[in-house]
Amino acid sequence: MINQFPTNPFSIRNHRLFTGNEPVPFLRSPNQSGDFAPRGIIIHDTAGRLDKGNAVGWFLSSEARASAHLVVERDGSVTQQVGFERRAWHAGKSSYQGQRDVNVFAFGIEMVNLGKCSKQRDGSFQPWFKGSYWDGTDGFSFSFAASRAHGKGWWLDYSSAQIRTVTHLCAALIGKYDLSFIAGHWEISPGRKIDPNPLFPLDALRTRLLGAEREDEVSSILLADANLRRWPSYHDNVIAVLAKGTPVEIIRSGHYKPLGQSEIWHLVEAGDQQGWISGTLIEAPCSATLH
Repeated sequence: MINQFPTNPFSIRNHRLFTGNEPVPFLRSPNQSGDFAPRGIIIHDTAGRLDKGNAVGWFLSSEARASAHLVVERDGSVTQQVGFERRAWHAGKSSYQGQRDVNVFAFGIEMVNLGKCSKQRDGSFQPWFKGSYWDGTDGFSFSFAASRAHGKGWWLDYSSAQIRTVTHLCAALIGKYDLSFIAGHWEISPGRKIDPNPLFPLDALRTRLLGAEREDEVSSILLADANLRRWPSYHDNVIAVLAKGTPVEIIRSGHYKPLGQSEIWHLVEAGDQQGWISGTLIEAPCSATLH
């Protein structure tokens, strides 16, 4: 058995984020301070325009009075704006487990997303800033969802690249700084904030990175909606359709040729069901092995 999965592409050196031997872009926000003792991570949405660099540019302005340690674009690229030894101003009025001012003890990761949208008569989706976005264009997918914390609304999904990057970033931060929690902004500022939106697989992320794993299985998450199949094939053998973000346990993996070319497929368990899923649809951890 040979480990065929790449290790985490991110590492941390002197409180800066690296990919390989190169630091990620660092554009320092003026909105920061010292006195920082990290114990966890807060996940946010930018709730703004999707143009690459828009959120980063806003955090460069002193007018913003806000910042984050990291900003993750729709394409999965990441910019660091506050050193990991410094306090970013991302949480605002907040508390976690009885302790106020979460900025003092948690990293902030911002994901570029629109925030809550309303559906217009012409079928487009409109965020608070009156832009118009269309389902199925530019890789956008909108879904209606409701929860007690978020209310009812239409929400833009998170790209597979974003989910992959955020997962790796959280793993790198947890490993480096021995963190104990991951929370959404809505959890530390209930009634005031609703990000990340209900489509983000927050529970799956926490289970994977902080939850106990069974020794004979490997925890992972789905990067997109996926067909659970009886065998590694694209023929009519679907058992169930699993939603993006669903946590699954990888039982074993292997190379198969359903279309004539070698592909990686995983035998997984999801709830009380077992089946095969294409490797392109799973963010498999580096401890998974091929048989």
